[in-house]
Amino acid sequence: MRVAAVVTAHDRRAFLPFAVRSALEGGADEVLVVRNFSGPIEGCEGRYTDVPCSTPDTNEKEARGLEASTADVVGFLDDDDLWTPEKVPHLRSIFGADPDGVYYCHAHVPVDVEGAPVVATHREWADKHPERFPQWDGNDFEGLVRTVWPGNNSSTVVRRAWAVEWLPAFREAGWSADLFWLVAALLSGRRVTIGPEALTQLRLHGANMSHTRGTTAEEFRTRHQVTCERFARSNGTMARLASARRGPGAPMTVYLSEASEGFRFLADLEAGRRPRRAALRALRHHAGRNDRGVFLAAGAAILSPTLARRLLFRSSLRRWSLG
Repeated sequence: MRVAAVVTAHDRRAFLPFAVRSALEGGADEVLVVRNFSGPIEGCEGRYTDVPCSTPDTNEKEARGLEASTADVVGFLDDDDLWTPEKVPHLRSIFGADPDGVYYCHAHVPVDVEGAPVVATHREWADKHPERFPQWDGNDFEGLVRTVWPGNNSSTVVRRAWAVEWLPAFREAGWSADLFWLVAALLSGRRVTIGPEALTQLRLHGANMSHTRGTTAEEFRTRHQVTCERFARSNGTMARLASARRGPGAPMTVYLSEASEGFRFLADLEAGRRPRRAALRALRHHAGRNDRGVFLAAGAAILSPTLARRLLFRSSLRRWSLG
């Protein structure tokens, strides 16, 4: 059972040597670095394969890594995160014991720039209980995503032979790679494993795409707009896949459709594209009625788009605060 690490990087160089070394020292049989820049990686010379990729889309980077890999199992690793030494042996055990297993996602530990553990309050990490996955009813997709699934690219592992079959749709989605692999695995009817093992350290810092730390209100607005546009596209693509396989009324389809519409509204609000009209559209859609954040932002935008954008920035500061 050969295990590969596909490390993805775009412009950011500072943390890359630490990520690559964590995979190499953890015993990965193959390390592929998919990036838009060149140059040696300190302490890793001759021990990894460079895969050039100029596009910033995470999905395209992961797709190129999958295509270049020769391993049986591929785990993804963002350039600023770290694998723990226990990860690779655990992957060999998980996938070696179950030939039908195609997807595995595990818990993680948030750390700061220096690598020290921190408390992250954002719902993306807080109040997640992957140990409850065996009790999931197989139907409540929103409940799975919000309360069980840890998410994150660096905690996602797939069986390569299965994953390459999904690459056309994966590339179309463009973003939300971690959620895409979960959706694809569930839609394919193959074995999905979600576990409480903390096998990745997630580094939180000011250059994370959708985080507020280290940004001004205007910088956040620009970054948030781009992020929401990407998420609207990716969730829309996944919603179409779910609708085709499970029907338009399936819980997975409904959740992804609402997420796409919510992100579409937020992108329009941040970009100043007829924000009041976008707010009314969101409120008429299920997204505006079922997502508290979208509902409050849309209500504020009808009164004052400027106020709504200010509140989004302040809310993000609270959500991404570290303890």
